[in-house]
Amino acid sequence: MKTSKATVEANREEILRIASEGFRKHGFDGVRVADIMQAAGLSHGAFYTYFTSKDDLTAQACDASLKRQAERLKAATGDRRAALAAYFERYLSTKMRDVPEHACLFPSLAADVARQPKPVRTVFSNGVGDYLEALSVLTDEGEGRAQAIVTLSTLVGAMVLARAVEDEAVSDEIIATVRSALHSKYGEERN
Repeated sequence: MKTSKATVEANREEILRIASEGFRKHGFDGVRVADIMQAAGLSHGAFYTYFTSKDDLTAQACDASLKRQAERLKAATGDRRAALAAYFERYLSTKMRDVPEHACLFPSLAADVARQPKPVRTVFSNGVGDYLEALSVLTDEGEGRAQAIVTLSTLVGAMVLARAVEDEAVSDEIIATVRSALHSKYGEERN
């Protein structure tokens, strides 16, 4: 029985979602294709209907996730300071620290990308560029791109450190301190 194009596309999107979440939670090497396909309710052999290799899947999963992240930033409307405040609250939260599979791709995978094949590095590089472009609109104070680079680097670095330390109180302190500093920088004081 032939599978419809709509079903094939829905399956592909589900595989990408599962892979992206798995990569963010366990790293690129911590996720097996067989496990992704099983979670999607498909056979391991069906994988090649959708992707040429795990590297192809990795590149496409990163691309889809990075595009979604940049689109969320681009969709921020209204007062840019209020949009940034909401963004900082969401990004620098214990929820995003504790559930990396539903959080930003950058803190989870940036260090691993350098060891990935060129297509994955290219997708990641383009994703960083798109994200910076979207963030620069919100941080624009005459130096939008420069501020976007500093802001993104601060957010990612804070989340990496918050996830890495064993002491939850220190982790919470990192999140709260950086969030407060960013709110102060952009004029939105929060508790």
